[in-house]
Amino acid sequence: MNRESAIAEALLKTGAVKLNVKTPFTFVSGIKSPIYCDNRQMIAWPAERKLFVEAFLEKLKGQDYDILAGTATAGIPWAAFLAWETGKPMSYIRAEKKDHGAGKQVEGADLAGKKVVIIEDLISTGGSSLKTVEAAKEAGAAEVTVLAIFSYEFPKAYKAFAEKGVKWETISNFPALITLAKEKNYLSAEEAEIASEWNKAPDSWGR
Repeated sequence: MNRESAIAEALLKTGAVKLNVKTPFTFVSGIKSPIYCDNRQMIAWPAERKLFVEAFLEKLKGQDYDILAGTATAGIPWAAFLAWETGKPMSYIRAEKKDHGAGKQVEGADLAGKKVVIIEDLISTGGSSLKTVEAAKEAGAAEVTVLAIFSYEFPKAYKAFAEKGVKWETISNFPALITLAKEKNYLSAEEAEIASEWNKAPDSWGR
């Protein structure tokens, strides 16, 4: 089993992936979905957490970067794990600037003039991740890339990242997950088909 499939199996085995056709989930982007991947659960599973960290480290190997920045809040623990493993400085980036105190959006390491890898938990349309990229650039980052646990592999995300000229990678994705889910009977054939049809046209599904 390759690493992407191993990550997908961990998500399925721990129940981080949920399916509900009758009462679809709603993403931040407004997309209705019969499937939801809650990567935040994974910090509770030590063996699987270690697998995820190793997969992240493999992606980071050979990359030229100065700082690891976690997205608030789901990316923060993963950035912390990776900063510990790599000895790199860490920061975290809020979705919005604070409306009190110093009004900061970025906490921790100073991003000015630095090459930054933003650590995300999940990418759907890419909108939230790209807002974090913009915040890093506003804080002076010289170069920003994104590394996430999982992507639904929507064409909209590829287009959004390409338009902004931002490089991104994930350690697993929807095709790996749905293939494994069918092979290992985590989802019934009918459920897997519903999820696959949704993935082809997420904007119109369930509306």
